[in-house]
Amino acid sequence: MKKHKGEPKKFYGAKPLKGTPPHRGRGFRLHSVSNSSGAKKAVQRDEVRLWLEDSDDSWKVAQQNFKLGNYHIAAFYTHAAVEKILKAAIIAFRRKAPMKTHNLKALHSEVADEVELSEEQQDFLGELTPAAQIAKYVDAATVVPRDIYSKRLAERYLTAAQPILKTAKKRLQS
Repeated sequence: MKKHKGEPKKFYGAKPLKGTPPHRGRGFRLHSVSNSSGAKKAVQRDEVRLWLEDSDDSWKVAQQNFKLGNYHIAAFYTHAAVEKILKAAIIAFRRKAPMKTHNLKALHSEVADEVELSEEQQDFLGELTPAAQIAKYVDAATVVPRDIYSKRLAERYLTAAQPILKTAKKRLQS
């Protein structure tokens, strides 16, 4: 394999995702490391840190777009923030790559014992899940996404997502 500038050394246990240029920092998945468990744990910590940072970035984008009146974008990035923090939890607690899905309830079910949510919060995950598609694609709802998400709805999403993000982050940092 040809080395690219910025590519992690092989012993770190990271390998590029299929179709992702090796020099892109976020295009890596965990895989087995044969040299020591310490190297694997280091990779997992780094992967969790990247997912947490990306979740924080998505959360900021959601809040900024809410303030700008882009409620459909706020809904989409609220979903993204929750999805990314749940994927970080899966890596941290299950020590495996998260499944490729936008289904928040399915992701949470993998770490429900570690990231405890109320029934209401779990129901909210089911309500927020479609925002990954509806807020982004015209054909998902057959109307322009901005016409679906009102200020009130986006505000409710932000308000309901915040304690979920805090709970997961607190658990990951403990």
